[in-house]
Amino acid sequence: MKVLHIFDFDDTLVSSDSNVVIDHEDGTRSILSSDAYATYDEQPGDQLDFSDFDNYPKNAEIIEDVFDELFLAINSDGIESTVILTARGNPKPVKQFLNDNGVTGVYVHAVGSSDPREKAKYVLSRIKDSDIKLVRVFEDNARNIREIRKVIRANGEVKLQTHRVVDGEII
Repeated sequence: MKVLHIFDFDDTLVSSDSNVVIDHEDGTRSILSSDAYATYDEQPGDQLDFSDFDNYPKNAEIIEDVFDELFLAINSDGIESTVILTARGNPKPVKQFLNDNGVTGVYVHAVGSSDPREKAKYVLSRIKDSDIKLVRVFEDNARNIREIRKVIRANGEVKLQTHRVVDGEII
């Protein structure tokens, strides 16, 4: 059975000190971790700054259990069956971090958006007209998982396994 393994990067494979800065319409500013931003509901007038995520992850720490799953996926189904799917706009810092930590050759797809539909579109593009029968997703953001589930269900021929990562644990 052909399998596609998808791993989110921030708060799934690594935790870091990278933040989202939000300037609110009333002049106040919020600084949120990527984990906190994942559940933030954008307000009218918010100006979002994701520039921390254009760089090498600050003080990044590997989430060991998920990194182990990444290595298992590569070893069991091959490098071409494994993708890092990130909301970041720039894949280069992610590739560099992976290379620095012994993971070379994995495709990193940066959607450049926090909109869950963008990740779902990528998944749809991979399964459409392919021989993929199972998609395994490791992701911290429940909204992203829900959108990916929608496109998999609509396809009807591909099975989905989701593994949510919360506080560095696979649940």
